[in-house]
Amino acid sequence: MLFDLLTSRRASRLGLLTLPFLFSLPVVAQDNGQELDTLIIRERQLSADSEQRDSYAAGASTTATSLPLSIKDTPQAVSVITHQQIRDQALGTSGEILHQAPGISMNRNDSNRFNYSARGYSISTYQFDGLLTPIQSYWNFGDTDWDSAIYDRIEVIRGATGLLTGTGDPSASVNYIRKKPLPEFTARVSGDLGRWDQRRGVVDVSTPLDSAGRTAVRFIAVHDERDTHVDNMSHNKSTYYAVLNSQLTPQTNLSLGVEYQHNQTDGAGAGFPMFYADGSRTDFGRSASNNTDWSVFYNETTRAFIDLHHFLANDWQLRAAYSYDEGNYGLTYLFRSGFPDRNTGEGMSAYFADYRGDRSRQDVHFTAQGPFAFLGREHEAAFGLVRMQDKLDMRLATPAGAAPSIGAYRDGQGQAVAEPEWGVRASVDDSELVQSGAYGVARFSLTDPLHLIIGARLTHWDLDQVYFGDARQYSYNGEITPYAGLIYDFNPALSGYASYTEIFQTQNLRSTDGSLLDPITGRNYEVGLKATLADQLDMSVALFRSTQDGLGQAIPGETVNGRPDTQAYRATHGATVAGFEAELTGRLAPGWNMNASFTLANPTSADGRRMNTSHPRQQAKLFTSYQFDGDWRALRLGGGMNWQSGIYRDTRGPAGTTRVTQGSYAVVDLMARYDFTPDFSMQMNLNNLLDKEYYDQVGFYSQAWWGTPRNLRVSFSYQF
Repeated sequence: MLFDLLTSRRASRLGLLTLPFLFSLPVVAQDNGQELDTLIIRERQLSADSEQRDSYAAGASTTATSLPLSIKDTPQAVSVITHQQIRDQALGTSGEILHQAPGISMNRNDSNRFNYSARGYSISTYQFDGLLTPIQSYWNFGDTDWDSAIYDRIEVIRGATGLLTGTGDPSASVNYIRKKPLPEFTARVSGDLGRWDQRRGVVDVSTPLDSAGRTAVRFIAVHDERDTHVDNMSHNKSTYYAVLNSQLTPQTNLSLGVEYQHNQTDGAGAGFPMFYADGSRTDFGRSASNNTDWSVFYNETTRAFIDLHHFLANDWQLRAAYSYDEGNYGLTYLFRSGFPDRNTGEGMSAYFADYRGDRSRQDVHFTAQGPFAFLGREHEAAFGLVRMQDKLDMRLATPAGAAPSIGAYRDGQGQAVAEPEWGVRASVDDSELVQSGAYGVARFSLTDPLHLIIGARLTHWDLDQVYFGDARQYSYNGEITPYAGLIYDFNPALSGYASYTEIFQTQNLRSTDGSLLDPITGRNYEVGLKATLADQLDMSVALFRSTQDGLGQAIPGETVNGRPDTQAYRATHGATVAGFEAELTGRLAPGWNMNASFTLANPTSADGRRMNTSHPRQQAKLFTSYQFDGDWRALRLGGGMNWQSGIYRDTRGPAGTTRVTQGSYAVVDLMARYDFTPDFSMQMNLNNLLDKEYYDQVGFYSQAWWGTPRNLRVSFSYQF
């Protein structure tokens, strides 16, 4: 048996190896109450679990519509970074994986906060195993930078996905899919050594608990520590993950899991200043820093989840899922702003802060999905109820007495500064966010080649907040987000689609008086073609356009009143983005995988000016690997390139608003892996082969951050 999986006739008709939530458990399928024989699919393998496939090809996905559709049958652009690509590129964090996805760009705010963008706008919609996890952009403290070892893959649905997420974010929705227990006992240990004293170790054990394989568990432990190319800054991360899957009855499956992650950065800080006080540009080396030896950032998060699936005799499936997160966060640092004197290094301003925070999140999902007959044809429908509650209490202490002198900033380094005595921590953001909604979606088979997907969601959104002592309440109730998609199968290998959805997107951006901006409203349109070119090789092209009112845009040089480290925004109207995407991904030939894409997104304001200028308009990404055959079968070679067009930001300089830029650039990576035995392998990844110098961040608070220089990582893996 290929994957030790059982599936129903209906899944076979859809071209699925297994439904997304079954993964690798040997579940007995039911059809009209009769047990089916094992189904072995030897043609195109569309597994929802990418870990067991040596391929970059994607499988089924429910991220866009809650229906178990192949990528070809989903009326939106869908990209998947599979387990094989994650392994080939040695991607160590969820952020590194996301950066490889087509159309996704990244810039950083400081040492720990990253901003990801798609189709011209920042991404704010994230899911874990399909459960929405709200992330507040200002306080995310690393929420998008988890360890990659616990994830099977990342699915990215570009464009508005308000049907399931409750907000029609026109950028993208990102779904992190955790690893599940494997059907047979497997144990693997691996270790990495790399530049800047990187040391990483992973232990991964999966085993059935009974002879029938109806219950299985998996445990993953990771420790990763490294210095960085930035002086006096190092990262230390630990991750533990345990999950149990059990077939309680032939019709009922249960998944229980818990994960713990502790991430800490010593020497946390911001970027280096881009200007001297006389208005000239600085020219610091790539080790430039803006931190202190006592500055530290940490976050500690524990997540627990329970996921229950039940299969009815009529082929309908019911799901009840609950997730609970608890986190505590800390950031103690000195933020130097302003512009040093070219000769003396004096003149920068100081902001000392000691933050502590606690957060708890609860997510509850109830869904039902299955077929129904109407007018002599078979169709599909899905319904869902969702409720999310996010409580946050952030506290801040400032120096109890006079703040220490920060001295001079020369050659990309600040003078040593004593840590102040901190005063009493006072609450600065005590908030409770509740979002609930109900949705329904149906896939109608109008004719054999023509399918219509139509649905809508009703959303309630409430925020009670005391922000720096100012009590505020925000509430948006009865918001309806419609969704429609049309798919036409020209032949079994080629389909065309068109989709439409409206946009209702809350935003955690503040005006100069500290009030939140009203939600963004608008419309999103998309048309495209998807083709299966060969076994496990897919191509897609898409044209898209969205219009938005209320979109927040940074006010150059303006901060929130009383908050020198918080950017102020204003609402804009008539913003549009139009663009084009093309992707080729999967297996070109036996042993040869590739993921290649080109994207163009042009966000403009009502008066035609470019928006979101700190992210590129154009991107091209390529990574490919080849597993040799015959006597050289033990060797795999690969490489790739990420190219992006230029970016800029209008920022505050000594003489007023100044535009700072980063031109277009490409970063080239190489990899090689050799299997000394079927169980033992060694891999080398050479990143930024040409040692390209570029900015990861440009102009944020008039500062910049150098991208990572050339570095080598060597990995060893042994499987028992």
